[in-house]
Amino acid sequence: MLGLGLATSHAPSMFRGLECWSSIHRVLTSGVPQPPEIDKETPAVLQSFIDRIHHGFDALKQQIEAFKPDVLLIVGDDQAEVFTEADMPPFCVFTCGEVHGSLNIGLIGEPEEENHITLRCHAELATYLFTELERKGFDITQAKELKPLSRPKRGLGHAFTRPTMKVMPKLDVPIIPLHVNCYFPPMPPASRCYELGQAITHALQSRPERVAIMASGGLSHDPRGPRAGWIDAPLDHWVLEQLNKGNGAALCHLFEFDSDTLRSGTGEIRSWIVVAGACSGVRATIVDYIPAHHAVTGLGFAFWSME
Repeated sequence: MLGLGLATSHAPSMFRGLECWSSIHRVLTSGVPQPPEIDKETPAVLQSFIDRIHHGFDALKQQIEAFKPDVLLIVGDDQAEVFTEADMPPFCVFTCGEVHGSLNIGLIGEPEEENHITLRCHAELATYLFTELERKGFDITQAKELKPLSRPKRGLGHAFTRPTMKVMPKLDVPIIPLHVNCYFPPMPPASRCYELGQAITHALQSRPERVAIMASGGLSHDPRGPRAGWIDAPLDHWVLEQLNKGNGAALCHLFEFDSDTLRSGTGEIRSWIVVAGACSGVRATIVDYIPAHHAVTGLGFAFWSME
């Protein structure tokens, strides 16, 4: 049974103190002219962002503790960490017994072979979910073991490791990592992501496990791209407004046309769309939204209570 939905951004700055924000911003923007709003982000303002980020993660953590799930299904993307551009599936569920990955941030020189965490997985439920989704016609693969081909020192991608450590610091609930391709063409359309979420809920209806599902990624951002540091706040507000209204189906029309602002990291909204589909018709509680230009991302936190 699916009873709780969660969603969070996973920008690198969210997991480091103020002393790292400037260096992360410098690497991710790579000399791109920055929007004028960035001048208003003084150290005091950035610290207020950090405080709000801590509060956002705490709010999701409290939801998990109150719901007491047997499994946490994490919907995230792989940025050429486990998979490569030679083989990037649209969807992949990890059906192995455990996974591991680094919490370090390689782009600021932290060694990716260090600071790994191990996440216990619910292999039996993951295998069941893969079988049901494949039977329903989804182009989904399964990974029976974690074998990172692109960045073997890192392990599982940061979309799964860093947010999990924040919302479930004891790592005491088994997870199911579900990869959604958000970066490398051809990417699944938003409508298919929404349908995937609906199919997940339907497949779990007959299961005894209490399942929470969490989206990791987004909102609007273009790290290391031509719009790095620029945030499409109107788009982000519209997405959050639809979720708050329980109108997640409206997001099915995203990515149907080409737009500079919908490319790159903004594609991670697909993970939110999967969870919106899983929580179809339920109004999301928007915990916070921070258009943090130094973090190069529109940062969002939300949850859906289905009980």
